Amino acid sequence: MRIRFDAALEWQEIWAEGKHEIETILDGSLEEDGPKLLLAKIDRPVLVTDPYRVSLLPPRRRDLVQTFLGLSRRVIEYDGVELDFDQAVYPRVWSPSIDTLLVCRALRGLLPSLETARSALEIGCGSGYLSLYLMAALARAGRPLDELHVIDIDPLAIRCAMEALERRSEQTVVSASLGRRGDALRVRGRYDVVLMNPPYIRRPAALARVRDNPWEGVELIRELAERGAAFLAPGGSLILVVSSLCDDLVMPWLEATFRVTELTAMDVPLKVYAVTSELTAKSRAWMEFLEKAEGLVRHDPPRDGYDVWQQLRILRCELR
Repeated sequence: MRIRFDAALEWQEIWAEGKHEIETILDGSLEEDGPKLLLAKIDRPVLVTDPYRVSLLPPRRRDLVQTFLGLSRRVIEYDGVELDFDQAVYPRVWSPSIDTLLVCRALRGLLPSLETARSALEIGCGSGYLSLYLMAALARAGRPLDELHVIDIDPLAIRCAMEALERRSEQTVVSASLGRRGDALRVRGRYDVVLMNPPYIRRPAALARVRDNPWEGVELIRELAERGAAFLAPGGSLILVVSSLCDDLVMPWLEATFRVTELTAMDVPLKVYAVTSELTAKSRAWMEFLEKAEGLVRHDPPRDGYDVWQQLRILRCELR
């Protein structure tokens, strides 16, 4: 299955492709039906996998698309750069989500100002798609990176990212290092571009005492605000995602050190089940905290199929 997005994120297409999907799942023929078939097109996507928008498709097409979205393997393609990702192979690694693609949209608009960039670092690389996009886009523009380094605390994420990056690296030397849970970031050298799609949903301190989870809260943003200047080469840029659910807390941290510019923004549903389900004591406490501390609003009736939303902003941080 291929999920393809246009450069402006104005639409996404969901395709069946290849022998298994065309001939086995659909019982078709590559010879008669071709190597790929369009299953659905969704305008102005706000999620990579949007159950509500899929539910609005005609019933037979709806059921078919739901079946394909349940497959473990998918190809995510944005602006001609694709990642072949199999959740069964990398079960703890997140496939690129809408925030990932929003960063890519921001990077695409920023490419002319990155013409002198020769080195890049991604902190918390996950699948590696942000690094892959930056590397491929600069190479396509005739300005390939000399060096690209990725960091993550999950060995599976490192394997996933390096597999994707090494396949496309060509003139760029790619490398990776494994972080340690609870340790400070270990970064050697300075980079022209530092990318980070961090955890950005603020959580009450009481939840950290119950069970610490490095993918929750905003402590990574705090550390980057405090130490990120040491990771940047002269004239370098830090590109990261923040949410309206942490804005008031993290912006003073960033602005104390950096000149901050908003590159792009998008309203998206809050679709993190550990936060929103309200089936667990933790989830109920988290939602109550966000309503009180961050003004999270519940839409009744739901807004476009979802009752809680956030605004994601992509920021460029430069040294003052």
